[in-house]
Amino acid sequence: MRPDESDEKGKAHRAEAGAERAAGPDGEPGAGAPAESGPAPDTAESGPVPDAAEPGPAPEPDPADMARRLAEAEEKARENWDRFLRARADLENYRKRVDRDLAAMVRRGKRDLLTRLLDVADALERAAAWEASQKDAGGRDAQGGDGGDDAAREGFALIHRQLLKVLSDEGVEPIESVGRPFDPAVHEAVAVETREDVKAETVVEELQKGYTYEGEVLRCARVRVARPT
Repeated sequence: MRPDESDEKGKAHRAEAGAERAAGPDGEPGAGAPAESGPAPDTAESGPVPDAAEPGPAPEPDPADMARRLAEAEEKARENWDRFLRARADLENYRKRVDRDLAAMVRRGKRDLLTRLLDVADALERAAAWEASQKDAGGRDAQGGDGGDDAAREGFALIHRQLLKVLSDEGVEPIESVGRPFDPAVHEAVAVETREDVKAETVVEELQKGYTYEGEVLRCARVRVARPT
């Protein structure tokens, strides 16, 4: 055998042995060969991902447009401020008017009530005067005494004083008339006479007392006036 034939047979034998080892014990090809390991293929590209749409630089504002918008805003602010001032003034005037009307209404109602109470005071005053005139005329009761008359007179006088006290507490004051110059603002002349002892028109008799309420005339006094000759 030639040497080159021997080498070829050895190579063929080694090739068969390697194939058997690669097939494994079951004879399946590749069963005994170790799996080749290597880096897993990358599915994503490496490196930073750029944004889909990056905003560009903001446009420069127009100075003329900004000045126009500022002027419009200032004008609108002035208009709103003027409206606010007018609304506040209207509300304040409304409150004052309501308070004034309410006070006037209460005052009118109070004047009406006080005027009606003056009639009661006049009646009590006349009753007391009548009792006094009866006593001065010598009037007696059935038993010859005047104890009952005195009690009635004192009762009328007490009620009259209490009523005048209530009126005074409410601001009602009597008008002094007798001996005073005649004043048409507070006096109502129901009779006039001429006399030599007066130098000007003077009240000489008071027929019905007059009253003022908080400085205003509530009822004029009805008087008799004397004029100089």
